[in-house]
Amino acid sequence: MKKTLILSFMAFWAFAGTVSAQDKTAEELVSSMTKADMTYRELMETMGKSSSTIHEGILRQNKQMVEVGARFILTHPAPSHKPWTIMVKEDQADFKNSLLGFDGILDEHAKNIVEAAKQEDWLEASSSANELMDACISCHSMWKDKVQ
Repeated sequence: MKKTLILSFMAFWAFAGTVSAQDKTAEELVSSMTKADMTYRELMETMGKSSSTIHEGILRQNKQMVEVGARFILTHPAPSHKPWTIMVKEDQADFKNSLLGFDGILDEHAKNIVEAAKQEDWLEASSSANELMDACISCHSMWKDKVQ
C-alpha cells in the first residue's frame, strides 16, 4: 500500500510540473467548469459514487456503466464555492496546485478506463480503475486532515 501511495505521489508531482509549465491556474480551471449547487464535499461524494459505478460496470462487464461513471469524472462541475477555501490560508496555494494536478490525473485514468472497456479488456479497465482509486486516496491522504 505504501508503495502504491508513493508511486501516486510521484505521478502527481510529475504531472503537477507539466501543469505549471502550461501556466493554467486553479482559478482558470474552476471558472471553466459549470458551477454546481453543491459543496466541495458533496462533489467529492458524487465523484465517489461515480467511481463505484465504474467498478460495478467493470465487474458486470458493462461498457455503458463504465462510461456513465467516467463521464461525471471527466466533466464534473465546480462546487458552489472556491474549493481551496476549505483549507486554512497557508495551505490554499498548495491545495490549488493539487487541484490542478489531480484533476488531470483523474481525467487520464478515466479515459484509460473507458478505452479499455470499449476494447472489452476488463483486466486493463480494472487496472486503470485501481490507478484512479490510488490517485483519489493519495489526494485524500495529503489533504483530508487539513480541511478546516
